[in-house]
Amino acid sequence: MTQHFDPHSYHIKQSNVVNEDEEPFLTTIVGCTSTYHLRCGPAGNHFSGGMSPLEKAKFQFHICRPVNAELGTDFTAAVNNLETLQNQVGKTKEYKNMIVEDVTGKMICFTSNVFTTRDETVPDSPHRQNTQNASKMDEETRDWPIPDELLKEFDILKYKFKAHPFPLYHENHLVQPVHANEIINSTMVEVQFHIQHWQIKDIGSFQATPEKVTILKLGLIRVLSNYKCPIEEEDNAEQLELKRMHLNDKASTSKVVSET
Repeated sequence: MTQHFDPHSYHIKQSNVVNEDEEPFLTTIVGCTSTYHLRCGPAGNHFSGGMSPLEKAKFQFHICRPVNAELGTDFTAAVNNLETLQNQVGKTKEYKNMIVEDVTGKMICFTSNVFTTRDETVPDSPHRQNTQNASKMDEETRDWPIPDELLKEFDILKYKFKAHPFPLYHENHLVQPVHANEIINSTMVEVQFHIQHWQIKDIGSFQATPEKVTILKLGLIRVLSNYKCPIEEEDNAEQLELKRMHLNDKASTSKVVSET
């Protein structure tokens, strides 16, 4: 059953939450996902013929201020806090990557790696794969739905890197990688994320990396089989009766044919 999202109840609940996490930069924010540079498919922001190799691909999405007044106020306050954090932590006059501003207002950019380095390299030949104690290819990477035009690159990197699914959840289900980009489009989401910071010359770079993205309210786009592990529903009485009638019809037809 689809859950109904009540913005006011969510606002009240989150206002009373005290964050006691030991991680100082682990936080939560709610916003509406934008179509701007939305790259949450199996290949992330990588494209064939690009300058960067496939193993450097990143999932990428932006969230903007919600239309709801209470959640919109929360979003603005959160952005202000992040800007204050940048000013306190950073030592430069220019900061990039995390907070983006255009004609529609301020957005927060989230990125995470599509592939991560394996602890142990998987042998790339059948003979070596069958040796004792050899590392095995994980199912996630083996079945990763990479686009056909990137298969050659993927077949090379999969022995040293493993696929890391985009952490998008809807009603407690992890959304299938092939559907993630479409499902997250124009939705209301809660993002739990941590922040990384580094400095390159006179530019301070901040990266918001999502740990979990939860869909609170779906957008207009729908696809079938959204979930990575869908729950199969048992047939009801009417469905069972239809199946029984169908099987009986097939049996009767077979009998007539054989008698003929």
